[in-house]
Amino acid sequence: MYGSGYIFSKPFFTGWVTVGIIWIFCSLGAVGVFPVYQGRHTLVHTVKSIYLDLTGKKGIKTIRAENQPTLATPGDVTPPEKKDTGREETTITQ
Repeated sequence: MYGSGYIFSKPFFTGWVTVGIIWIFCSLGAVGVFPVYQGRHTLVHTVKSIYLDLTGKKGIKTIRAENQPTLATPGDVTPPEKKDTGREETTITQ
């Protein structure tokens, strides 16, 4: 509507600006506030860790990933050793 040359009436312009401001606040919530809310536990842990590291106090418990048992695949299995059949290989040299 900006490039159309349309002349806004005062009530229409007021509504246009109001919708624009509402859109800005919704965008701020979706892009700025919601990710911080979702990651609040990680942010608190990080800030505490940085504080304890800077002050030299004992660190908080480290979160470690546990190893998940893996299923053996055909490529992981070691083939059995060959049994001695009692025959010796002979090499012919000329």
